[in-house]
Amino acid sequence: MKQSIHRKPRKTTAKLAPGNGHVFHLDPRFDQRADLAAMGYKPGDDIAKSWFRMKFYEDLSDLRPEKSAYYKYYVHEFVSQYFSRERVIGKKVLDFGCGPGFYSAILAQRGALVTGIDMSPFLIGKANEHKARLGLNNVDFVQADFLRYSPRLPPNQFDYVIAIDTLVSFDYSRTTHDHERATKAFSSIRRILKDDGKCFVIESHPFFGRVLQEVVSDTGEYLCVRSPHYRIEYKLKSDVHHWFTLDEMTKATSANGLAIFRIHEPDPSPALKHENAAGYFFRLKYPGLIVYEICKMVGT
Repeated sequence: MKQSIHRKPRKTTAKLAPGNGHVFHLDPRFDQRADLAAMGYKPGDDIAKSWFRMKFYEDLSDLRPEKSAYYKYYVHEFVSQYFSRERVIGKKVLDFGCGPGFYSAILAQRGALVTGIDMSPFLIGKANEHKARLGLNNVDFVQADFLRYSPRLPPNQFDYVIAIDTLVSFDYSRTTHDHERATKAFSSIRRILKDDGKCFVIESHPFFGRVLQEVVSDTGEYLCVRSPHYRIEYKLKSDVHHWFTLDEMTKATSANGLAIFRIHEPDPSPALKHENAAGYFFRLKYPGLIVYEICKMVGT
């Protein structure tokens, strides 16, 4: 495993919004396009390659350190803790939007029978390299559009469907939600889930993860800031994704015979406490991750 890099919280200047007492304005600082540019991405490049190199080491031995620690201390913590060997051994799992197969491989190593699907030829190539490197024979990767490929999958087949940052990627760089595509995805998920199966939609928290930001003033004080004019349907201009509101998620699932069984707002990994104690305690109060645990409504 690669050693993580210690980063001190960045200082920034937050100014009090006129007439709003305790509300602060903050220029957007969490622009994924800026992250990609820092990794050498240029318009016209394969964004999947740049995203991969931003998130993972080339051999997929570990996650790269990143300023938000989103994958390393949030996504990885939930997936590795929730999907234990006891929970997944012998279970059929679909990793919808599997990317380079990092989490598909972890679940396969714990005894799950995994199918990973992703649209990117580059990422599926990386996934198959990773599979061969680990000597796994209980995971298969498919390069395809899930909506077009899913009719080939037998109904009532999977115990778990996992979608990590997949639904938000439908709307990458769009100005509005692609509701129709998301709805079709949920319809397909319902068809392939077993009656007692579960779907997990894992994303950055739509409010606390992006709208509320941890910043450090020039005096060293930690502040929780938001824009007083924020509207969930507009999002930050610097954010290339669109997150579901709870209302949108409820409508999209219930319209397709699914129900939100539970909403998880998991704590970050305790390892974050050693790297950034203030950030760790901040995220205990304001969660950075949301997980929708979705079940099938049988008989609908």
